[in-house]
Amino acid sequence: MTFSLFTLWLAFFGFVLGAVVGSFLNVVILRVHSGKKLTGRSECPHCRHELSTTDLIPIISFLWLRGRCRYCKKPISWQYPLVEITTGLTFALVFSTFYSTIILSSIRVIDLINLGFTLFFVSVLIVVTVSDLKWGIIPDRIVLPAWIVAFLYQIYLFFNYQSLTVLLHNLAVALSLGLFFFILILVTRGKGMGGGDLKLAILIGLSLGWPEAVVAIFLAFLTGALASVMLILLGKKAFKQTVPFGPFLALGAFFGILFGNELFRFYLNTLGF
Repeated sequence: MTFSLFTLWLAFFGFVLGAVVGSFLNVVILRVHSGKKLTGRSECPHCRHELSTTDLIPIISFLWLRGRCRYCKKPISWQYPLVEITTGLTFALVFSTFYSTIILSSIRVIDLINLGFTLFFVSVLIVVTVSDLKWGIIPDRIVLPAWIVAFLYQIYLFFNYQSLTVLLHNLAVALSLGLFFFILILVTRGKGMGGGDLKLAILIGLSLGWPEAVVAIFLAFLTGALASVMLILLGKKAFKQTVPFGPFLALGAFFGILFGNELFRFYLNTLGF
């Protein structure tokens, strides 16, 4: 099997896995917002009819049913296939970017731990993005448990892979980002940033560490500023009107996962370091 074909198979597997996970993330997004338990069978949001297995096949069921509930015929939100496709594509990128060069016979436990945490973190970013876009809320019910997972991940790396210095640097990055966003909230009086953004920034610091987390925050502000200018020019946004910042933090974090270290090295090279 050639390298390119192996990469394609990894990407395909990642997409299928991501689409399945995306279907579950849709449940998480809606039930966390409504305060419901995550357990229990899925149902139509209109007629409350319990959905069968054939109604829940990621992407395919939506196309097969032509975007309508099988039972009440009311339209199904486009959120469902879009989240499934987005999760599939992001998982495919993670698999093909990080694991296309790994020889299957020599995969280590640390490789699987890194993969599992990366997919978990990406899933959290997707839930946060949809929630912030739809309701203007970054749910504590998602972010705070993710803090614990990210902290345990850093502790695992310390005991099995990295030095105490690296662990302390990563924790310092998380605390520094939290302090930075806290100051922004005070300066803007909560109009430019919110507590959810602060908590998400801390999660990014815990998850990515130095220097990827710093790159992620820089990219978040850059893309957020560019998007705001474009919306103003298109007449879609007033000058003083705010836009949800969570999606830009999530986008910056995703690029930090994929290219953070390379972008940081490129920046240092341009400065002559």
